[in-house]
Amino acid sequence: MESLRAFLKRGPLIGGLVAASYGVVSIAITFFNRAVFSVWGFKYSVSLTLAQLIFSLVFLVIMKQLKLVSFADFDLKTARMVLPLSICFIFMVITGLAGLQTINVALYSALRRVTTFVVMVMEWLILGKETPKQEARSIILMVFGAMVAYYGDLQFDLIGYIHVGINCVVTAAYLVYIPKKSAETRLDSMGLIYYNNILSLPIVALIFYVYEYEGIQEYPYFKEVGFWAFFITSVVQAFLLNYLIFLCSTLNSPLTTSVTGGVKNIVQTVLGLIIFGDVDVSLFLLIGLLISTIASIWYTYLKYIQVVHAQKKKVIEV
Repeated sequence: MESLRAFLKRGPLIGGLVAASYGVVSIAITFFNRAVFSVWGFKYSVSLTLAQLIFSLVFLVIMKQLKLVSFADFDLKTARMVLPLSICFIFMVITGLAGLQTINVALYSALRRVTTFVVMVMEWLILGKETPKQEARSIILMVFGAMVAYYGDLQFDLIGYIHVGINCVVTAAYLVYIPKKSAETRLDSMGLIYYNNILSLPIVALIFYVYEYEGIQEYPYFKEVGFWAFFITSVVQAFLLNYLIFLCSTLNSPLTTSVTGGVKNIVQTVLGLIIFGDVDVSLFLLIGLLISTIASIWYTYLKYIQVVHAQKKKVIEV
C-alpha cells in the first residue's frame, strides 16, 4: 500500500487538493464552533479548547508512531524556550472561541482582520521591519472597514469585543514570535504544534477546573446526539486544520497558503451573513464588511505581486 508521504509527493494536483482542503476546513471549523455555541447553547469555550488539545496531542503521537510526521521527542530545555509562545497560543485559542460565542461569524471575520494591523505594528516595534506603503494602506483600510462594521453592529456585546480585541493582540504576538522561536529551537511547524499542545494542556486544564468544571455539569444537552456530532466534529477539525496548514506550507508556496486564507475570509464573511440568521443587518454593517473584504482582496493581491517579483528576481540572478 502506498504511503501517505509518497502519495503527497505526486505533484501540483495534490498540492491544490491540500490547499482547497485547508480552505474548506478553515471555513467549516468557524461555523461548527459557532453552532456549538449558538445553536446548542454551549457556553464553555475553555472546555472546547481542552478537548481540542487532548485530541490533537493524541493524534500527533499516533501519526509520529506511524511515521506520517516527524518531530523531536520532548526536551525540557526546548520546552522552556517554547513556553512564552505556548502562553500566547492558549490565550489565542480561548479568546477566539469566547469571541465567537457572542459575535456573529461575518462581523467576527472582519474584526479578526485587525490582527494583520497589530502584526504590522509589532514587527516594526520588535523586529524593526517596515511594511511597504501600499501593503500598509490595505491593512489600514481593513481596520477602517472593521470600525465601520462595529459602528453598524446592532447586537453590540462589550465582552465579545474585548475577547476579540485580546485575540487580535495575542494572535499577532504568536505570529511574530513563531519565526524567532522556530529558529531558536530548530523546531518545524509540527514540532511547535506538539510542544504547544503539551505545554498548554495542564494550564488549560487548570483554567477549566477553576472556571468551568462546576458549571458544565449543569449543561442540559449532554445526552443529545446532535450536540456530540457538532462538538466532536469541531474537535477533530481543530487538529485537521493545523495539519492542513502544515501540509499546505510544505507542499505549496507560502503565497498559496496566504491566498487560500484570503479567499477563505471572503467566503466566510458572505456565508456568515446567511447561515444561522443571527445577523441584524444595518447599512453601516454592510458597508464596513464590504470595505474590509475589498481591503483583504487588495492585501492578498499585493502579497501575490510581491512573491512574483521575488521569483523573477531569483531567475534573473541565476
